[in-house]
Amino acid sequence: MIASLLRTFLYIVAQLQEKKITLLKIKDMIFGRKSEKNKKEKAGKAGKDGDQTSESGSGKGESGEQRREPRNEKDESASADSESAIRGHGRNPVSAYPGAKKVRCRHRELQSGHDCPDLRCEGRVYRVLRPHQFTQYTGQPAITVTIYEQEVMRCNDCGKEYEAALPEGVSPKRYDETADTAMAIIKYGLATPYNRSAALQRDCGMPLSESVMSERCKAVSEALYPIYEEMRRRAADGKVFYGDDTPVRILELMKENKEKEPGERVGMRTSGIVVQMKEGAWIALYMSGRKHAGENLEELYEMRAPGLEAPIQMSDALASNWSGEKERIQAVCLAHARRKFWEIRSFYPNECGYVLERIGKVYQNEEATKEMIPEERLEYHRTQSGPIMEELREWMEREMAEKKVEPNSSLGKAIRYYLKNYYGLSAFARHAEAPLDNNPAERALKPAVMIRKNSYFYKTGRGANDGAIILSMITSCRLNGTNVWNWMVSVLKRSSEVSGNPAAFLPWVYKGEAEEEEARAA
Repeated sequence: MIASLLRTFLYIVAQLQEKKITLLKIKDMIFGRKSEKNKKEKAGKAGKDGDQTSESGSGKGESGEQRREPRNEKDESASADSESAIRGHGRNPVSAYPGAKKVRCRHRELQSGHDCPDLRCEGRVYRVLRPHQFTQYTGQPAITVTIYEQEVMRCNDCGKEYEAALPEGVSPKRYDETADTAMAIIKYGLATPYNRSAALQRDCGMPLSESVMSERCKAVSEALYPIYEEMRRRAADGKVFYGDDTPVRILELMKENKEKEPGERVGMRTSGIVVQMKEGAWIALYMSGRKHAGENLEELYEMRAPGLEAPIQMSDALASNWSGEKERIQAVCLAHARRKFWEIRSFYPNECGYVLERIGKVYQNEEATKEMIPEERLEYHRTQSGPIMEELREWMEREMAEKKVEPNSSLGKAIRYYLKNYYGLSAFARHAEAPLDNNPAERALKPAVMIRKNSYFYKTGRGANDGAIILSMITSCRLNGTNVWNWMVSVLKRSSEVSGNPAAFLPWVYKGEAEEEEARAA
């Protein structure tokens, strides 16, 4: 009877912990997740709250026997002084504005060799090598409208009319390439719905309807499609593939779901794939529809040139990310494994504190390898991080074998996730270019998530694909440091050349007419 009561009590405690964890997750969903950095607690506050932990994983608020071993020494290399970064004035230097318009202001009255304007001085003035720089910000509506009134002359005999020509440099197109670029960037780069943009234009006295913006973005997508296909072909030969999914709503597919039989696929998702190329370029690709990231990655592998070494694929451990049979090196996201312990650190301070501290050491090692070549990085991780990952695995296996952790508890599930995916989690200690986490794909999916939250849905699958093409270009420009405005305006102006030679207009190859002119002038 006593044993049954104890089991019932432990079961109730475990369920309460699970509910608390679920409530904490709901709170993060509503109010946003805070930083997951495992900051050091000050000595004076270490024993104040029972759920606070130090980096070594020792729980300060837990009474009784401290049963968790091993206890590793703290890393004393990071001092308190290094944690507080030196703050600057917060202003950007002039060099931070490569896309700004530059105007050279010349002296109207003075030239090199002229007498000094000061009557009390007998010297001469000369040009200073470094001019003073003044930065001014001006604003305007997102899309401006100009009305050209062309004078018309009519013959009183034959009736023919002759209208005045447009000013030099003005295109006869109704929608200039700059307007199309602005619509595409505002919609997909800034995740602003068409109705909000239309409201702003209307309030500024230059109305532009939602349907017109949709049509213009479709035209932009069609102009960029050859470059998108070329990027897919190039990405297939990449060396590291990051991939993940996020839900998407497409009304056309939602209507189809009502007619589908039970068991048929009804899910809709946007796959975000980021590919690191051998030459150092980055490619971002988006696909929206029923296929998940694993299937979209498999299509890229099918296009891969024969004879190339197996690519490295980084993703979380979700099964849908690993479909297909093509050969690849599997690397599982270490940040996902860490997060499982971070979410329950308040309930298991000793165990989670120890795991978080050891994983934190691995990330410190990764920071130390930033200036190393891949082979040096691999050797460093093999000798420094590999033993830490193995130490964690042995400790978790011992905890489970000795039944110190309930397998079905939240801590047991986190441990089982680590043990089940240990080979992929430690891939960076065996392969030279393998990353630690899937952060590039996670960051790339943020614009897609914001579009879903702000605009709710796409009407058709074609519209979703148009958005995927434009977003692929915008994100690829960001990843390669290309001015997305200059690039897209220049590409749309030369759209007739794009279909014949899309490789010349890739975001990391072609920077735009403005930057090319500056390079020639320099």
